[in-house]
Amino acid sequence: MLLADAPVRPLGPADLTACLDLGADRDWPREHRKWSILLDVGRGFGIDAPDGDGLAATSILVETGPVASISMVVVASRYGRQGLGGRVTSHAVGAAGDTTVFLHASSLGQRLYESLGFVVDGGCEGHLGTLADDGGPAARPITPADVARVYELDALAQGFPRRALLDRLLFEAEHVHVTDDGFALGTVLDGVTVIGPVVAPSEDEAKALVRGIARATGGPIRVDVDFAHAGLSDWCRASGLLPVGPAPRLVHGGKALPGLAERRFAPYNRALG
Repeated sequence: MLLADAPVRPLGPADLTACLDLGADRDWPREHRKWSILLDVGRGFGIDAPDGDGLAATSILVETGPVASISMVVVASRYGRQGLGGRVTSHAVGAAGDTTVFLHASSLGQRLYESLGFVVDGGCEGHLGTLADDGGPAARPITPADVARVYELDALAQGFPRRALLDRLLFEAEHVHVTDDGFALGTVLDGVTVIGPVVAPSEDEAKALVRGIARATGGPIRVDVDFAHAGLSDWCRASGLLPVGPAPRLVHGGKALPGLAERRFAPYNRALG
């Protein structure tokens, strides 16, 4: 079969090893848990390698209410620059229908996505390391009585309820901390506790949420802080977290994302909002 004739097919949990191998081909870490979550809660799309050796390209679409995210767009190095990244991304956009589709891009991928009709709308920058404790107030661990409030706060920030997805993220998280009007999750991915989403009414409460989870873990953390919250980024850097690269967020067709952006301090990770 020629590469140009290779169809885009659905991917599922059975394709996990092939997805991990494809990512490794591009020097991605073998993030077993991340791929597993996304293949479970989303719809994966892939192109089988014509040489019979695994996958040539992948993408994953996660739909929640009126919004959908695209992530894990990977093309095998031996099939690079042949349009496969555009094919699997366009396929995911088509599968999303009328929903508002967004993604976080690398600097290398941004031009491709813009050529497909995506428009830059903010983004985030990662901060990685062990947080130096400044002695400030910290959020507390969640209790069963807090769960309904977390649903409410997430729906306010996102602009729509996403209980089914949030239930899965809460189940996966090692740490969930709350304030009166905010919450954050801490999920271990590839040996690092990724803190997000961070939903809060103010920068001070966002800091308290990060402190709470950082103190609970006692190890390396990562926070992908939204560009709109430069003060939190400055605090992360001053507290010993090193910047690990920006990721612009692009929205297909330049549509507006719903919800209260000022409450969204960090996404769950770059694959999900």
